Amino acid sequence: MAPLPSSLAALVSSLPEPDPLWFVRPSGEDAARTIHGVSHTVRVMIHAAEIAVTERVSDRERETAVLAALWHDIGRTHDGVDYYHGAKSAGKVVGLGLHAGLPPDQVEVALHAVTHHSGDEGHAERAASWLADRDAAHRVFLILKDADGLDRVRLGDGDLDVSYLRLRGSRSRVERAWELLRLVT
Repeated sequence: MAPLPSSLAALVSSLPEPDPLWFVRPSGEDAARTIHGVSHTVRVMIHAAEIAVTERVSDRERETAVLAALWHDIGRTHDGVDYYHGAKSAGKVVGLGLHAGLPPDQVEVALHAVTHHSGDEGHAERAASWLADRDAAHRVFLILKDADGLDRVRLGDGDLDVSYLRLRGSRSRVERAWELLRLVT
């Protein structure tokens, strides 16, 4: 990674660090350096943390959104379209015990966001109705969806359609997405 501006370096140092081993696919492929690997994960965590501040969610929800960003793609088996990779990622979190020691309500909300980030928003909303804190689950889900969506800039010009971003503050982050792509590689 290139040297980061001090404010961004401070933010990155406050975030959990993705373990490259989490990105080993069932085939044995090391996907840590793919388009859904460690660099993508770090950029999505940065977006999630900053969006959470903009949206004025609680510190707990910000931390939960960062956890969801940390875990959101570790279950991918390939880099193509995969509606179920969120559920596979949530399963891998549990299988690896990455949730151990965290408060159960925080795990529930983070895994909900991870599971549904690659699927239909209506389905995610209906599923959240069964959770203890459905409002927090919905907010964290929206933050993760937008944070992940903003990193579509890595796929090239025109791949990020801001009309798909759900939160008003996210739509003004496109330049930030390009900046993070340049800085976090």
